Amino acid sequence: MSDRAKLSKLESWTTTTPPGSSFLGSVDFPLGLVKAVERYDPAGMCLGVSSRSEESFKQAPSPERQRDLVPLLKHCLEGKRIMNLAGAADKLVPYAQAAPYLGWLKRAISPHGWFKEGHVTLEDIVFDGVGHEMSPDMLSAAIRFIEQSLESIPAKSRETASKI
Repeated sequence: MSDRAKLSKLESWTTTTPPGSSFLGSVDFPLGLVKAVERYDPAGMCLGVSSRSEESFKQAPSPERQRDLVPLLKHCLEGKRIMNLAGAADKLVPYAQAAPYLGWLKRAISPHGWFKEGHVTLEDIVFDGVGHEMSPDMLSAAIRFIEQSLESIPAKSRETASKI
């Protein structure tokens, strides 16, 4: 949202020194919304909102922060399969806004990452020439991902016993 405030030249962005320094907590992004992002948004939960910088996405969290994050990630993501589909030409939700967090998460769950034991699968696909829409290629990718996800469930787990 900070990027939109900057591009829209909101007063809460342009009238501070440096520009944007008081945007979070302003009338355009009130403290209640900051707290909601920190509580419910994946990047906000992991990296915070007001203290987050571009550098925070580029490095692994400190060992102390990892101790705080591992239980959260286990609770929210352990064993999950996640697919992110994005249009490279999406102006409403530009992929560039999600890319830093997705890169941070990919590094965390990689075979050498600090959350590798979470067994998280993340498939991140950007479709050239696609805007804020679900293209036929995106639909095909989503169907394939769902089919693979269902196939990965052990047969024993798919059996349901009669309740009679």
